[in-house]
Amino acid sequence: MADSESWNERRNQVARYRVMAQETTDPLAARLLHDIVLDLEAELERSPQSVELDAA
Repeated sequence: MADSESWNERRNQVARYRVMAQETTDPLAARLLHDIVLDLEAELERSPQSVELDAA
């Protein structure tokens, strides 16, 4: 259950960073936030939860 909650929190975190990247007017901040989103998405893809969803 804790893994599922952690995975859901990570998905929520990705969504928050996406919104911040879209709302910022500073090009450097937008790029940094975009990079953070890419890193978090890569972590989600490597997570065991993602592997279970792919198998289903």
